[in-house]
Amino acid sequence: MKKIILTGSSSGFGLQAAKTLANAGHAVYATMRNITGSKAAVAAELKQWAKDNGKAIEVVELDVTSNESVKKAIAEISEKSGGVIDVLINNAGISYLGFGEALTIEQTDQLYQVNTIAPERMMKAVLPFMHQQKDGLIINITSVQSRHYIPVLSTYNGTKAALDAVSVGYHYELKPSGIDVVTIQPGAYQTTDITTKSIQAGNIAVEESYSEGMLGFKEGIIRYFDPTPESRDPQEVADAMLTLVEQPQGQRPLFTVVGGGPQTANFEKVNSLLQEIVETTMGLRK
Repeated sequence: MKKIILTGSSSGFGLQAAKTLANAGHAVYATMRNITGSKAAVAAELKQWAKDNGKAIEVVELDVTSNESVKKAIAEISEKSGGVIDVLINNAGISYLGFGEALTIEQTDQLYQVNTIAPERMMKAVLPFMHQQKDGLIINITSVQSRHYIPVLSTYNGTKAALDAVSVGYHYELKPSGIDVVTIQPGAYQTTDITTKSIQAGNIAVEESYSEGMLGFKEGIIRYFDPTPESRDPQEVADAMLTLVEQPQGQRPLFTVVGGGPQTANFEKVNSLLQEIVETTMGLRK
């Protein structure tokens, strides 16, 4: 049984992953914001599900953008887990579909705070435990958009590409210490809350300066995220998390593409080439 911290557990990939990991016999510390406020209902439902099914899930208040909240949550989890943290899954994130210019600078900052800086904040919080154990796993949920720089997702792409780059560095820095840092790069899962909880641009008036062709492209991308009967099942991402958790230390792949669609082979080629470049630079390959 692994003791797992999972961020962003109130919906989407996180909610399914909490149940999937617990069903497999792991102890899950399902974190989310506002468990006595806006998330009170989902927190109560998750606690009741765990009780009814005899599964080990603890719901913990955590705002990944707050140093104090992270410090308090880790202290609470450490006390409950006996000082053991085996796995951190950085799943919390927010999306944005639209032109980068239409975001206020405060909204751009918010995207980077949640999607890029917060995961590193969490890594720094759990790594002392993993160093002491000489064992651990960190899974960062990035996106195929960290490889697929299409317009209308420009700022979001940047946040996920940055997290991927951070993950690669930590992967090689920590592997000799017995700690695995890996990424899952999901494609589009329209049945999650990716659009309903997307940031709404605060400077939408700038779109008046854009061409009809680019405005049409934007509308096409937004429609692509509408759920259909053919939409992929986000359970695939939860299953990928479980697979990585249960793989032996040192044998986990750095990159796992899930639901990448027809471009999957190309994403995997880019990932492979990137690893080759890094490992050749480090002298790990000739």
